[in-house]
Amino acid sequence: MKNLIVLFAFVLFAATAQSQSLTQKDVTGTWLVVNVENSNSNPKMAAAMTNAVINLYADNSFEIKEKQQNGTAYTYNTTSNKNATWSFNASTQTINTTRTKMTLKISKSGDKTFFTDSESGLKFEVNKPI
Repeated sequence: MKNLIVLFAFVLFAATAQSQSLTQKDVTGTWLVVNVENSNSNPKMAAAMTNAVINLYADNSFEIKEKQQNGTAYTYNTTSNKNATWSFNASTQTINTTRTKMTLKISKSGDKTFFTDSESGLKFEVNKPI
């Protein structure tokens, strides 16, 4: 009976861990930053990333577009380096970028997805609007 309980607990844990893992296909696409947490750790970057768009393209290129208010209209300015690329490590659930040298740790909480920048400590709540 004890072995059965241990086996059941292991299967439950494995299923939970597996369900929260993302694949490169899941990560690829356009992500909208809907909230920035820990903004006190880097207020300037937090302000810039509010409502930003992170594009992780299938060809492994990427760009970050920051929302700018020009008068009454909003525009997006690309702030990532030209020819920047990204890679995804499924075992650590991290995105690494070239040129900007960002490392984003991906996590999920319920139906929310977060990218946490390891250097600044900023945690971006993101969603895929497209």
